[in-house]
Amino acid sequence: MHKEVKNSKNVSFPVVLKNIDEKMEKWLKEAQKRIFSIAAGDRVSFIASAIVQVGFGKILYAANELGVDIEKSKPYIFFAPDGTCSYNEIRIKRGFTYGCIFKADFEGLIGTNNSMPNGCGYSLYELKDWNDDETLIRTLNRIKQNITEEQAKELGKGNHFIAVYRVLDAISGEDTERRMVLLHCSGHDLSKKPLYFFDWLEETDGCHKVKTPHGDIYLLESEAKKRYIKEFEKLDKYNKEARVTVMKELFKNSSYELVSSITHQGLYNNGSYHFLGIQKSEKLIPIAFNAEEGGIAVKTKKNLSKQFIDQWEQGTRVKELGYEKEFRELNFTPHGGGYEFKYPIKKFVMFLNEQGLDHFSVELKKPKEPSIKLIASYFKPIREYMTYRRKLPVMKEVFKAELAEHIYDLNPFMQLHPKVSIPGGHY
Repeated sequence: MHKEVKNSKNVSFPVVLKNIDEKMEKWLKEAQKRIFSIAAGDRVSFIASAIVQVGFGKILYAANELGVDIEKSKPYIFFAPDGTCSYNEIRIKRGFTYGCIFKADFEGLIGTNNSMPNGCGYSLYELKDWNDDETLIRTLNRIKQNITEEQAKELGKGNHFIAVYRVLDAISGEDTERRMVLLHCSGHDLSKKPLYFFDWLEETDGCHKVKTPHGDIYLLESEAKKRYIKEFEKLDKYNKEARVTVMKELFKNSSYELVSSITHQGLYNNGSYHFLGIQKSEKLIPIAFNAEEGGIAVKTKKNLSKQFIDQWEQGTRVKELGYEKEFRELNFTPHGGGYEFKYPIKKFVMFLNEQGLDHFSVELKKPKEPSIKLIASYFKPIREYMTYRRKLPVMKEVFKAELAEHIYDLNPFMQLHPKVSIPGGHY
């Protein structure tokens, strides 16, 4: 069975799901009904929403098999302005993406473990004893040259980095004479495997393994849920401590203070929510982009506002399904830019198998050249056709939805690690 995904933004390319088991079609439709998005752009944001129908649909299928009231539980996925794909192969194959709030709590039975929380986050520091940029450059070059293999591993894989920024006034663009350091990393000494795979819980009370037509889903309650959340909290604590350790080791001869430390890949409210690239904090929050675009520092506003929901094209559906009260108290910001295709898309086709997403094909329209057809099982192998220069489109959506107050611009001063930024990273 095949299904073409309809799109509220009137995107000019079709997204088609192939090999859908007929038992899943109802739940893909139910998932689609409960997916909302303010993601920037009309390429990868639409594809991300289509992919996540698969993972979310499997969870709804499993919850129904266990007899829970889905309507009463009101699960949903809400894509932030940086809603995007993921370079994580396992997450994509399960049918999940990135840059969204995922609520999956069915009267105490959680499904958020399936989308793979890992405790990744940011720590933002302010340097207190720098005198002039020339001296600071010499200091930072020494630090960069002396980063050890072990420290590089601790900083982590993918788009993890450590960078220094000039802090500019958000209105005038003038230098405030402050310098900040941002660490984006998660410790790698502690394995994430217990958070990604659940065989260690199968004999535990409250672990429900449900075979769906497109892959197994684990729903957790009671002791299994407690043990899983404890494992997440252990990793989350370790990651925060790892960022402190890296900062101490690299800036051991400098004076600095912590501005904020925020997990953007974590479980909240006893596992009811998984924030995939989402930040919640009352402190100064960094939203970081690629090494050339830098970032901004914001303070979260109460969001979403009633005015925004009333004017939003998806607002009617929000109200009809009973999400308005919850969405008025999301109070979140995105954490970065995410990935985008460099060229317009002609067609995107996903092929499912008994485990989830088997592979996909995408046709890209390059200017003045024949279209390119790419086939891949996940996105990292085709990253040469993707960019992460999304600052302007993402921030336009942040301000349009009034998610945050713009406090500072974070102007790139020097990136310490990695030496070259590539989407998906070398490490």
